[in-house]
Amino acid sequence: MKVPDPCPPADQQVCAATRRLALALLRRIRVEATKIEPRIRTLIATRHDPGYALWRVHDAGGRLLLRYDLLKQPDPAWDKLTVDLSLLARLADLRTHPPGYYYVHPLPDPRDIAVPLPANPRGLPPRTIGRLQ
Repeated sequence: MKVPDPCPPADQQVCAATRRLALALLRRIRVEATKIEPRIRTLIATRHDPGYALWRVHDAGGRLLLRYDLLKQPDPAWDKLTVDLSLLARLADLRTHPPGYYYVHPLPDPRDIAVPLPANPRGLPPRTIGRLQ
């Protein structure tokens, strides 16, 4: 059964193009993330002016691998990944599109988003999301 596209008919081409861009960003993020830490399966980002900042990374089982201090500059190895993650988060307007439409999922804190990498398409286990607060 095909799920109806949430985009209005007039916007469907724009939504499809944005989804392709989001998927390309997600693939590039996956490549960069696995270069740094091969166990990464989900990235958590939080709003941080002017965009989003990488906050935590988890493995496929939801176990926390790394947590970042948002007041400190992360290691330069994460810069490219963080820029792509911020762009992907800004592309995904979660108010008008369902979670996952642009490969981004909301978390209990409305400032935070989860980005499951293609190797972990289901994202964080539900039991883990409640503990992220």
